[in-house]
Amino acid sequence: MANDFINTWLNNMKVFDPRNLVDERLLEIVTKHHPLYRDMASELSLVCVEEETDQNIHVRMDEGNNVQLAIHPMIRPTERDLYILYHEFGHIGDRLNPDFHYDHDTRLSLSFSTEKCLLVLWNVFIDTRLNQHGLFRLPAGGLVEITVDGFRYRLPRNDISTYLLEAVAGLSSQGVHKPGAKVTAIWSHPGRFLSFSDLLDLA
Repeated sequence: MANDFINTWLNNMKVFDPRNLVDERLLEIVTKHHPLYRDMASELSLVCVEEETDQNIHVRMDEGNNVQLAIHPMIRPTERDLYILYHEFGHIGDRLNPDFHYDHDTRLSLSFSTEKCLLVLWNVFIDTRLNQHGLFRLPAGGLVEITVDGFRYRLPRNDISTYLLEAVAGLSSQGVHKPGAKVTAIWSHPGRFLSFSDLLDLA
């Protein structure tokens, strides 16, 4: 099974996970029942799972709707692991959603700074909607250092204020005007839908 395509419950979507990094039942739940875009499995061609390096979890999708997921092993997943999958496939769901109007050519033309800000805002937009569905999970513990406007803070990772401040710091480091107001507005209004161009305007 490890070296074969799995295509039983995933309609036309195939999964290639040669190292068995993610329990196939998790991919079934996330791709067929994602609250931000139902049954994306029916629109995806292939999900290729590989192990992330240097804590660089990410998901990419090409024009053929083939997805590359870089993730840590999730054989005995925690609630945080499940949230991470929902978050990563939240990006895919938005891209597939015609109302989001994702424009890959525009994204490729962005400067490094603008794309970084776009991703920070997009992440918050995904997470506030997941939070509305009870799926958002903060890290279990530990401290993180955050620098905002020259001030350095050591804060607990399992606090929502820390999560939001990290997003503010990411925008502030790129010179975004009123980053706190933008992050707060997105987080506080999960029912307000934002398109790709809306997020780009904020970035």
